[in-house]
Amino acid sequence: MSSIEEEGVWLESLDLDDKLRFLARLGFEITIVGRNSYEAGTNELIAPAELRRVNEIQHRVTACLSQLLNGTCPDGFVPSIAQWVLAEKDAELVPYLRGAWSGAKHNLLNQH
Repeated sequence: MSSIEEEGVWLESLDLDDKLRFLARLGFEITIVGRNSYEAGTNELIAPAELRRVNEIQHRVTACLSQLLNGTCPDGFVPSIAQWVLAEKDAELVPYLRGAWSGAKHNLLNQH
């Protein structure tokens, strides 16, 4: 099993409250990743393709969060979030997205 799959299994193993906490924090962390796509203090995008990719990942994370809150999350969706976040192919985004995952996980584990 790959480390990404292990992270997906870890996420799936959390109780519902911890899944919700983790996904909410991950969503927050991913917004910070998106900030790297535009010039601070302006409306200018410097990496629109990266911002689009971050938005797609953010969409999956928040969709999972919403579905868990509504009790309608399909089997396999929760662990797939690890794949969306951690298996990114854009070399520029990889360290930021891994940092977002690590930050969200660290935040959750420090709450206990």
